[in-house]
Amino acid sequence: MATLQLALQLPQDIDLRGFSLLLHTQNIVHRITLEGVYQVVWIGSDEDPAAVVTLYQTWLAQAPVVGAAGPGLMGRLIKNALAFPLTVLIIVLNCGLVWVGLKASEGDFSGLIQQLTMTPMTLTGGYLVFEPLTATFAQQAYWRLVTPMLLHFSWLHLAFNLLWVWELGRRIEKLHGISLFLAVTLLGSLGANLMQFTLSGPSLFGGMSGVVFAYLGYCMVWDRMRPRNPIGLAPAAYWVMLGFLALGFTGVLDLLGLGALANGAHLGGLLAGAVIGLMAPVVVSKRNVKGR
Repeated sequence: MATLQLALQLPQDIDLRGFSLLLHTQNIVHRITLEGVYQVVWIGSDEDPAAVVTLYQTWLAQAPVVGAAGPGLMGRLIKNALAFPLTVLIIVLNCGLVWVGLKASEGDFSGLIQQLTMTPMTLTGGYLVFEPLTATFAQQAYWRLVTPMLLHFSWLHLAFNLLWVWELGRRIEKLHGISLFLAVTLLGSLGANLMQFTLSGPSLFGGMSGVVFAYLGYCMVWDRMRPRNPIGLAPAAYWVMLGFLALGFTGVLDLLGLGALANGAHLGGLLAGAVIGLMAPVVVSKRNVKGR
């Protein structure tokens, strides 16, 4: 069998049958596999990947004329919403509530934000005063344990987190099911918020980054335990995010003007996701057995 090399990594909703036929006519040895949520085009080791990329771009430009490409932009949005409903819902929910955090960043702490912080808060003499965690339980306001994930204090904050939610979340949802994905999201948020609260005390913090690190921890442990059925995230992505976590605790990122990071939330989310990742193979195996 010839040695293969990666040439292209493409969304799974693109119909590549026409492109595969084109490769055959060019006598290009190739193979197309489904890796996680992507289609991967492999070619022979003696082929030129750049030439295949150029060939794909040419084919894609002509595809709408002959009807060989996948659906248009709106069609793909609808298809993604149907394929990854919870991932899309999380993104839409965060986008819809971004105004809450933006108002807070401008000094307006009235309205909905008072219901989304981990503990009740009041504005007294120009200062935010937070009640202890026991107040959250005394008021039976249990939603507060996870809702800080819906608070984003800048557009950059939102965009960075949601790009990772899309990249990691849809993989977990597609490969391991919506129930397990929901568990990683909620338990990851809980672990992130409790760790941040433990390290910094009652304060104003929020964002999906703790949940993103929960996804990361989950994927990292899963890929380690089940290397034959990987989630498919590039190993470099793990190192980049772990490096980001380590740098956060040094304070270097604060000096670069990125603001005060919720490092405790990142660590708590990572640990929560890793723990769920340890248990996930059993859950997924039982689900697969029931589905037979």
